[in-house]
Amino acid sequence: MERPHAAPSLVDVAPSKSSGADLDDLELEAVGYKREMPRQFSTLSLGALSFTLTCTWLGFGSSIGTGITEASSGGAIWTMPIVAVMTVILSLGMAELASAYPVAGAQYYWSYMVASGPYKPFAAYINGWMSVIGWWMGASSVSNFVASMVLSIASLWYPNYHYQHWQQWLLYVLLMWMAVSLNIFGHHIIPLFNKLITYLSVVLLLTTTLVLFICSRNNHAPASWIFGDITSSTGWSNKGLPFLLATVNTVFSFLGSDCGAHMCEEIPNPGRNVPRVIVLPLIGGFVAAFPFAIACMYAITDVEAVLNTPTGLPLIEIYLQGTGSKAAASILVALFAFCFFGCLVGNVTTSSRTLWAVSRDGALPFSKFWSRVSPRFKMPMNAVLLSGTFVSLYGLIFIGSSTAFSAMVSANILFLQTTCAIPQAIVLWRGRDNVLPERWFNLGRFGAPINVIAVAWVLFVDVIACFPTAMPVTPSNMSYVSVVTTGLTGFVIILWFTSKRGVFQGPRVDESKLLQRRMAAIHLEGVPVDEEQAGATTTGASTVSEKA
Repeated sequence: MERPHAAPSLVDVAPSKSSGADLDDLELEAVGYKREMPRQFSTLSLGALSFTLTCTWLGFGSSIGTGITEASSGGAIWTMPIVAVMTVILSLGMAELASAYPVAGAQYYWSYMVASGPYKPFAAYINGWMSVIGWWMGASSVSNFVASMVLSIASLWYPNYHYQHWQQWLLYVLLMWMAVSLNIFGHHIIPLFNKLITYLSVVLLLTTTLVLFICSRNNHAPASWIFGDITSSTGWSNKGLPFLLATVNTVFSFLGSDCGAHMCEEIPNPGRNVPRVIVLPLIGGFVAAFPFAIACMYAITDVEAVLNTPTGLPLIEIYLQGTGSKAAASILVALFAFCFFGCLVGNVTTSSRTLWAVSRDGALPFSKFWSRVSPRFKMPMNAVLLSGTFVSLYGLIFIGSSTAFSAMVSANILFLQTTCAIPQAIVLWRGRDNVLPERWFNLGRFGAPINVIAVAWVLFVDVIACFPTAMPVTPSNMSYVSVVTTGLTGFVIILWFTSKRGVFQGPRVDESKLLQRRMAAIHLEGVPVDEEQAGATTTGASTVSEKA
């Protein structure tokens, strides 16, 4: 084994004339990649994309019926601050990793960098696959919700119309390919589109909240029910478990906070800006969504009608009860669906970057094809097309069984949350000071407690998500999440042993060059650096890399 590289001095590595953009590109080269797409996102536009994806009020509105069923109004409302706090904690750990390793592979790349030598390829491979599958499932769930909203408006105006699953699938596919087309042919306006969707979302949120409060002021739900009732309609005799189920349901409203990490190669100074993009939209999303949640509960006058609405969409029934007008309810839901379509566009953007980033190192079958960047559109067009194709075919399951489709969609919570926790668990196991390099966003002495809480939270969510949501359990209401998750994970592991073990090596990292670029970038920003500590940290990483 060769001697570890000595840590260079700041005097040697901080070029006086280097710009921040140059250093961003040089750091990419140090980890084996070259910049292939323009850094077209600003902190604001990427923050808008993150807000659009995690848009908590949209997630809450789309799943409000499940929340009320599981733990009534009080459960649906009070699980929101709990989940918000825990998701922010989980995201703080992600933000630190994104600052330490600002590469589009995100969880895939982090897992490789923090794992020990012989396990690096496997850790990266598993987390890369889980990220891709999780984002594909997320796109499926959003497209399905938007399709159901459009059809529910038709059902509201034509009570005798009962749409079929195949009709919902056709609309589901149409919406998906509209999002794919916008990502390809409108790639240059994606940052602007995300900002416009964010502005519209904020205006619509404020308008809807005010309309529900004002129109319902003379006929509304009592405060005791809104804030205090946790009666479950699931059939579980234990009140605690339905509340926990409602907690997991609320997690859906906060998914997607890692999108900024997957877009970090398209924003200047990602080590500094991406942590902000990860955490701040979550906080803003909760602040915006909590009053909206209260307004929705305030407007309910007939809970049974909400849960058994013939339209199939509890939200449209809430709008109808609150406003007393089909026209008003239809307009609000239509605008809601349009904002949610913006979320679908952002989901396609992020899922394609995830697939592209993982494919650059050959982790997936036919990786060379998926890792190509279109010279015309300056984006991973093949990855976008594959995402659209997978989600379209995936939706065929809905025609045969809505229960099976729902289970697969729910599995996206497990996949996305787990991928965010795995690198943090490895960091805890191996020691934070041994594996994390100098970084702009450093959790310091709070790092270990935050990582512990994040990992424990994800383990809790993974377990509770596998419980059946209704009792007694029947084939139609059984939770198939564990079956789906185990099956997909098993497929990935089999693929590893049959085709990738010993072949896939992961990213090609030059540890010494990476240290030089990072120290130069930190020096350029004027952030104090402990050179001795930085050298020790990276020397340890280099030793691990050489052993591998």
